[in-house]
Amino acid sequence: MIRRAAAAAGVSVLVLAPAAVRAQPPAQAAVEQSQPAPVVRAITISGARELGEQRVRTELHARERATLPEPPEDIARHLEELYRDEGYTFARVTASFDPAAGTLAVSIDEGAIDGVEFSGVDEKLARTFAEDFAMRAGDIFNRRRARQALDVVLRQTRGAVRPGRVAQTVTSTDDLGARRGSFDLVDRGGRRILLVGLREPGARVRIIPDLGEREDWFTSVDGFVPSLGMGIAVFDHESFNHTFLAGHLSYKTASERGGYALGFERPLFGRTKLFVGGELHDLTATDDRWQVSSFEASLDAIAVRRTFRDYYRRRGVQINGAVRVHPRVEALVAWRGEREEPLAVASDFSVWRGDEAFRPNAAAIDGRLNAILVGASIDGRGFDRESLESSYRRHQLEEPFGVRLDELEKGDEPAAMWRVDWTSEIAGGSFGGDFDFRRHVVVGRTRVAVSPHQVFAARAIGGWSDGLLPPQRIFSIGGIGSVHGYDFKAQAGDSLALLNLEYEVGWRRGLKAIGFFDAGRAAPRSFDAPWLKGVGWGVGIDDFRLDFGYRTGAVPSSLQVLLRFSRSF
Repeated sequence: MIRRAAAAAGVSVLVLAPAAVRAQPPAQAAVEQSQPAPVVRAITISGARELGEQRVRTELHARERATLPEPPEDIARHLEELYRDEGYTFARVTASFDPAAGTLAVSIDEGAIDGVEFSGVDEKLARTFAEDFAMRAGDIFNRRRARQALDVVLRQTRGAVRPGRVAQTVTSTDDLGARRGSFDLVDRGGRRILLVGLREPGARVRIIPDLGEREDWFTSVDGFVPSLGMGIAVFDHESFNHTFLAGHLSYKTASERGGYALGFERPLFGRTKLFVGGELHDLTATDDRWQVSSFEASLDAIAVRRTFRDYYRRRGVQINGAVRVHPRVEALVAWRGEREEPLAVASDFSVWRGDEAFRPNAAAIDGRLNAILVGASIDGRGFDRESLESSYRRHQLEEPFGVRLDELEKGDEPAAMWRVDWTSEIAGGSFGGDFDFRRHVVVGRTRVAVSPHQVFAARAIGGWSDGLLPPQRIFSIGGIGSVHGYDFKAQAGDSLALLNLEYEVGWRRGLKAIGFFDAGRAAPRSFDAPWLKGVGWGVGIDDFRLDFGYRTGAVPSSLQVLLRFSRSF
């Protein structure tokens, strides 16, 4: 009846016989469903050199005397993911299971290389890079180690050669995801060659806000100072003597005037390099950059009307040169012809303490400066790691008291960091101008990891002069960044001696306790000033720290609490 009704309604009906729906006999299905999963009686692992057999065995989803939890293909895939997470991009794993013996066999190819080739650069440079590259035939490829080795090789190019992408090669679909980027492992006649992709940009242009790089972003004499910095590198891909163009543009909102700097630098020759450069500038300058960072000085001024710098205006021209006689040693010379002018407090803004006035800015002598500057720098790490921007700034000789050292490298036993700088400024005499003085500054700084959780740091400064120093060149110490426990610039004169010692216990980039001792003196030549001595302790997290300092002869009544956002040295 159903068939006839459906036919009458014009609907096609497929009728299946009962025998057709039986995929297998009921008895056979029941047997298969009741079969237990195979038991793993033994696990063999081969090829686990880098991670080690024990690590691989621990990470396996399978265990001896237990059932096989998943197909061997899935076990192999999970191990490959483990290797990729550890940086072994080209590791391949195969797994098989012998039901009769109950043996799970895991074979690992960790990605050993038989050679290295660089692409994207000329053959001569490619051969040089291959010789200097830390990875060799027989090494296991690890992406992290390979990238570190590549960074070391490319450091000498100072940005002229950069990691690129390997040209597209014919690979299996499974390998496409892993082989994107700067590295590829290809088979050439049975040899596995590591290809390293590079690129050679013709130039690099950077235009970014540079608050604090050349001028403080807030001061009592200029108010808020928005600024832009420009850096253009024109690359030389043969000798890596890149031309660098530097620019700075600012506007002083309180004093209602602009500021600028436009300069260039170009190295010449080979290993012993001669740098030549020059700059036109109109800047708000200070001789106090060594005591606090630009960020700290600006933050204190805009927040609570506290100034830790005295400013003056300098506008003119400078021609400078430097000779790198050794990767760690440079001799420097510069001719400076500029007008220096005093600046008065012009800003009346701060977030707090609005009813108080800014400290008066020390008046500079207005006059024409014609001076020659000579000096030398010796750096324990060498200058090859220095960026083009850093070399340019250092060769301007704007910071005779030096800048703070970089952080110690990672690891339990990083190399000690140290630096010695000497600068002499000779003005007047046969050079003409309105100033007649000679000022000399020698600075030494070091940071040493005594143990994985202990760091010792020291700084020594010596300064002396003759002639008539203008106020903008007077030496001064006391307070933040020099001798704890004293007022800012408690002593001033035409000579300076300062020693700072610090000892840190804790994590270098984490929580730490700090102990410190300071001793210094700044005095006129005709006056024997007493030594200022400070002592104290602090707690910090990375560069952020809270210092509790005292004068050695007045503990604890002379307590001085300082919140710091960076190290002084």
